[in-house]
Amino acid sequence: MSESTTKDWSDVIGHQQQRDWFAASLSQGRFSGSMLFVGSPGSGKRTVARLLAKTLLCETVPAKDMAPCGTCPSCTQVQAGNHPDLIHVSKPADKSSLPLEKLIGPPENRMQEGFCYDIQLKPMIGTRKVAILEDADFLEKEGANCLLKTLEEPPADTVIMLIGTVEQKQLPTIRSRCKIIRFSLGNENAKKLLRQVHQVEASDDELQNAIETSGGDMHVAQRLLDSEANQFRDALINQLNAEHPDPIKISQLLTKHCDQAGKEARKRRHALRDAVAIALQFFRRKARDAAYSEQFESLTMARLDRSVRAVRELERNANQATLIDCFAADIAAGITGDRGGIG
Repeated sequence: MSESTTKDWSDVIGHQQQRDWFAASLSQGRFSGSMLFVGSPGSGKRTVARLLAKTLLCETVPAKDMAPCGTCPSCTQVQAGNHPDLIHVSKPADKSSLPLEKLIGPPENRMQEGFCYDIQLKPMIGTRKVAILEDADFLEKEGANCLLKTLEEPPADTVIMLIGTVEQKQLPTIRSRCKIIRFSLGNENAKKLLRQVHQVEASDDELQNAIETSGGDMHVAQRLLDSEANQFRDALINQLNAEHPDPIKISQLLTKHCDQAGKEARKRRHALRDAVAIALQFFRRKARDAAYSEQFESLTMARLDRSVRAVRELERNANQATLIDCFAADIAAGITGDRGGIG
């Protein structure tokens, strides 16, 4: 849900269990330490983290009431993203990982700046500090190790929230130091989110198909419901469903789709991610239908595996043109694309 429209907990779609846990912990006075929020992109993790920060830092209403006033200076500053006791770090759009200097400062000023240093400072306004580290999936090993002591022994007046997609993407040492909070919308809440928040006009079947194809990623689902995306999806599925898929036509389709997204690297990456999501869901359904018929289709399984591998390659910023050519060739040949590298 959009942070700009989420003023209080009643605006949050889904996640009642998480809200109840926050409320119980606050009422019992044991809400502190480090948490890892995990769930599909667009499921509401960032929205809940920001709303939780507002709840904890509100100057008017006690946190245990779970009803931030929204009008005091702290609530206003949290909403604007400039509260002095709210530490917020995320991956720059032009980087493939969270830079180390964001965590512990630049080389010339190590441990005198950055996320870990700011957490240790005393609150400037109230009695708490709140720290939100987005894009935890993109922590490199050195950066993750820098966080360990901070996560294990945060100041008593500090709440730390790490935001990722799946806990398996975090080092075991990170997971063991955090309370894991899982976010899942479910189909009905996902449809509600797309309709009410993202203002998508579509039938239940269209919404359901987009949600399944996106794997629960609401950002991808929203893009897939665009009318031009539907035309592209039909064309791609026709190629994937051919008795002998044509690698040149698949490559041309993917390249044209990315070109239509523009020159910005982030938008081109999203376009290719959406295309791979379509392929992934197509082969997943085909494999499922074969399983129901007690059959095993090795070509389908290889192509499904190749689609999963392509997602991993995209996450690691593989060269797009090379990825498109290799993906198209491997899908046509019915091989997994395992070359001993990424994946």
